Amino acid sequence: MSTSKRILLVDDDSSLRTTLRTCLEMAGYLCSEAIDGGDASDWLKGGYLVDLIVTDHQMPRVTGLELVKSVRSQQKTDALPIIFYSGQLTKQLRVQALQAGASEVLEKPFPLKEFLDLVARVCENSEK
Repeated sequence: MSTSKRILLVDDDSSLRTTLRTCLEMAGYLCSEAIDGGDASDWLKGGYLVDLIVTDHQMPRVTGLELVKSVRSQQKTDALPIIFYSGQLTKQLRVQALQAGASEVLEKPFPLKEFLDLVARVCENSEK
């Protein structure tokens, strides 16, 4: 696993962001945080480069699904891997997220080991 991958965590729940960031940093990833999809879009439009976005769905201003669509609509980020998760995941939302361009979809709560394994797999696949 490359330990220099840059990940943008997007979630309005600061305690979950802290937990995920701590786990990812312990695994060797570099992490930044955004409080919602609008904040994440601002980061990306400002030229901030990441290797992976990890986003919740239910957030104020701009949802995770809206963020996925926005990222896919821009040429400089259209191939960026995105892990999408939600505590209210339905079959319909899963399909919408994948059709919008999410690389992987998780249902909260999820085991941290499963999350870290998924991040490693998505990062590895993006290098191919």
